Amino acid sequence: MNRSRRNILKLFGATTFLGADCFGRAAYAVADSYSYSWRNGQPLDTPTQEIYPAVFDGEIYVGGGFVLDDDPIFFGLSPSNSISIYNPVAKSWRYGNPLPEPRHHLGMASSENFLYGIGGFSGVKGNAWQAKSDVFRFSSEKEEWEIGPPLPAPMAESVYATNNGNIHVIGGKTVGINSQLNVDTKNHFVLFNDKYWEKAAPATVSRNSAASAVLDGKIFVVGGRISGKASKNLKFSEFYSIDDDRWEPFRPFPIALAGLAAVALNGKIFVSGGEAFGANGNWRTGKAFRQVWSYDLVKDTWEKELDMPEPRHGHGAVVIENSMFIIGGGSKVGPQETLSSLLVLQSA
Repeated sequence: MNRSRRNILKLFGATTFLGADCFGRAAYAVADSYSYSWRNGQPLDTPTQEIYPAVFDGEIYVGGGFVLDDDPIFFGLSPSNSISIYNPVAKSWRYGNPLPEPRHHLGMASSENFLYGIGGFSGVKGNAWQAKSDVFRFSSEKEEWEIGPPLPAPMAESVYATNNGNIHVIGGKTVGINSQLNVDTKNHFVLFNDKYWEKAAPATVSRNSAASAVLDGKIFVVGGRISGKASKNLKFSEFYSIDDDRWEPFRPFPIALAGLAAVALNGKIFVSGGEAFGANGNWRTGKAFRQVWSYDLVKDTWEKELDMPEPRHGHGAVVIENSMFIIGGGSKVGPQETLSSLLVLQSA
């Protein structure tokens, strides 16, 4: 039995072999009985990439991102202050109140009371990647954005997770000490009770552009990229046990990728898309991926699922009921071929 397998059994328990899953529900074999199919949904009005959407009050919110612009700040793209809201019953988008300021790579997460827009980058021509510590928040009662508790440090290209109403921001990029340059970080901050941020156990590695999903009080973080002279994508995967404030590795992702997205669906972790740069970090010669993988906690295995109809990175992914919604992104590596499409993976 390998180390990652032992760790998972230690934290989740061996009762999964007795007909119950590690969450106390029906036997895990049920998860293997699902079949999946893709359908197209109504696209966004504007092609958008580098987004981290969230579900709030049963609807999908997409905030900020990189959008096509006639006067761009970065290879045809500029940050947006737009809010697009998808109603899964009406199967249509509408615009919400815009953000106070344009942001790309804006992290979105929700508690019971608020939808948050966290950190991300602002920018101008020649300086498009200014990591921010600002936090905006929105409530359905006020229907307008206000300033929330700021992050303890600038954070962007992080992963964002909500558990028991508390919001976790992990890794990504921050501003280097005595420098205007962004550097990778393993910072881990938690917003408690919509009021204040506290430090939690830092991630094992400093990385950006990873993906995360929450299952049974554990935050699973997959892939991502190390920046700098030794830039490379990662397969490394680990989960954070909220009760123990501790990180543990699990089986590495099958491909070293960044710019992917992850959700919890039908008792598994689903990871979609991603990108890999070309030789010497050249994004123009890189590749975007259409593959979807699922991680089975009991088997400790990654399995191929139904590919997306087209490759994409920098996309958003959320789950409502038993469907995964894939939104926007880019079909080629970096700031290329920005998409407006909405894909829905339905389970039966």
